[in-house]
Amino acid sequence: MSLRMVKLLVAESHRDRALEILDVHEVTPRWCMPVEGGRAMIDMILPGEGNEPILDDLQEAFGNTEEFRILFFAVEATLPRIQEKEEDESGEAEGGPGPGKPQPPGLPASLRTGEVEEEEKWVPSRINREELYTDLADSSRTTGYYLTMVALSSVVASAGLLLGDGAVIIGAMVIAPLIGPNLGVSFATTLGDLRLGRDAFLASVFGAAVAFAVALAAGIGLSVDPTEAEIVGRTRLTYEHLALALAAGAAGAISLTRGVGTGLVGVMVAVALLPPLANAGLLLGDGHWQLGVGALVLVLGNVVCVNLAATVAFLAQGVRPNTWWEEERRSGAVWTASLLWGGLLVALIVVVWFAWGGEPPGLPG
Repeated sequence: MSLRMVKLLVAESHRDRALEILDVHEVTPRWCMPVEGGRAMIDMILPGEGNEPILDDLQEAFGNTEEFRILFFAVEATLPRIQEKEEDESGEAEGGPGPGKPQPPGLPASLRTGEVEEEEKWVPSRINREELYTDLADSSRTTGYYLTMVALSSVVASAGLLLGDGAVIIGAMVIAPLIGPNLGVSFATTLGDLRLGRDAFLASVFGAAVAFAVALAAGIGLSVDPTEAEIVGRTRLTYEHLALALAAGAAGAISLTRGVGTGLVGVMVAVALLPPLANAGLLLGDGHWQLGVGALVLVLGNVVCVNLAATVAFLAQGVRPNTWWEEERRSGAVWTASLLWGGLLVALIVVVWFAWGGEPPGLPG
């Protein structure tokens, strides 16, 4: 079980109310002490997954006060060990709040018995929204480091394609930082966060442009053999490619919400994006127009599937805003994205069927 050390800062006058909220959620162990500036600091150890309802209730209660702040720290280990709470037959932790039990006064509406709808009682077993946001916001920026790594990964991928060396292509996918911006677009969609969505979209576009430009320059300067297996195999969108991209997008989103490393899953996302993008640049640079356009269609299909699958995975994990007005904006974003990605996927399936019959490409005669 992953753990988090959480520091809660509130006004000293709000300390008792904060402790009441933590009592309802049965948060132990915890420690409370006064700090300068008329604040109280409450330290607590929480599970890394499933703590979002606690944080939402604290933000609802104190989010409009200047003294309020929550800080997160990863915990490697603790002694004595903290055991997971056992659940009773109703699915609630033993001793937790429930119908018929007295409720402390002054609690947020979400904690008052009788005011919570049944579907709101489900607690997603994932890391909280703010940790996800921080991770994806950091990796969805268009920085010099990001563009440099994309360019270098495109160089390696282009070399691997020209040499017909699958190991080199895999190496390119390991160093390609493409998972952040692509998952960032999907995560921003589920939250209705326009700023994060814009940053992630621009990072995706600029990264794709850099990777394509590097491969295009290589194609112009070097001779490309379109019969090479590593090249010809990435010149046509097939149902197998669609399935691969859907699995990569879903795996990336699920691994991120569990707080585990995304390195290996990032390679899977790069499989769907980087090699066909580099392949398109090489082929178009060397004048193989039909095959190059086919590779670009493959790139488009993979982008659509990765984002669609990641969005569905985030929604299934219960990723949502924590205020009603953000929820309204988020609903519109989800519907728009669903129509966009779903419509493009249907169109691409039609293209695959009528243009290539859904069959993988063979070697040119």
